[in-house]
Amino acid sequence: MNKKKWISLGVIVLMMTVLVGCTEVYDAPIGQPDIGVGWVQWIVERLAEGILALSIGGYYIIGLSLITLIIRVVGWPIYSKTTGMSTNMQFAQPELNKLQEKYQGKTDEASKRAMQLETMKIYKKYDINPLGCFLPFLQLPIFIAMYQAVRRIPLTDAYVNNPDLNFNFFGLDLLSIPEEGFNIAANWPFLLFALIVGLTMFFSQRYSMKKPEFAKNKKYETAVQNQTQNTMKYMTYFLTFMIMTVAYTSLGIAYYWVIGNGFQFLQTYVNRRKTALKMEKMKEAA
Repeated sequence: MNKKKWISLGVIVLMMTVLVGCTEVYDAPIGQPDIGVGWVQWIVERLAEGILALSIGGYYIIGLSLITLIIRVVGWPIYSKTTGMSTNMQFAQPELNKLQEKYQGKTDEASKRAMQLETMKIYKKYDINPLGCFLPFLQLPIFIAMYQAVRRIPLTDAYVNNPDLNFNFFGLDLLSIPEEGFNIAANWPFLLFALIVGLTMFFSQRYSMKKPEFAKNKKYETAVQNQTQNTMKYMTYFLTFMIMTVAYTSLGIAYYWVIGNGFQFLQTYVNRRKTALKMEKMKEAA
């Protein structure tokens, strides 16, 4: 795994640690002063207000669904750009492999500079930005704030005591949190929702990682690339388990992630269709 992937994994792990570790924040009502990071708390308040405003007919689940979809739609350009660069890298890989073979064993400064220049030309040809892998992290403050908003709404009288709001979903209270201890009889809804989150995330991630047919080129597949694919699979297992652990803490959060995972699958499908059409046009023009 290259350095960028390690950095990406480290940031994601840090995000998950922040999500589950700030007990002082999650024990405080929304709007309480001197709690958490100021600008993040401002986002938390706006998200909570948005959920309330969008709870059409007094149904909290509608507000939660709509705010989740709005967040995903707003983040679509970032996700689309990241996915597009990942696919472009797959197309560029054969040329990058040839370039590595061309300069293999050449360690002089002139060869290093020449290889760097030719690499940048390939990146430009396929519209690849080396810093593109860090784009998804721009969304992290929103996701952290959303987690806080859903977890802390039950503590905020302005929302809980609103007689016009219905927080039920098929008889389950979306504001509830699991009882302490391993009580399956009492906590089965949280276990079930966490499992659904894990399954939807796993299949969505596997689909996004699977190389599409139009990008496959077995001639240039190397042992290093295959090892990278295996490493990414283990990362998917690890992250899925972490997300399930967080989803278990709140039915509202679990529902948020189920909707988000479904939307991510749709994003990947649409982006792949657009990329396939783009590649077809490139082949026709060549």
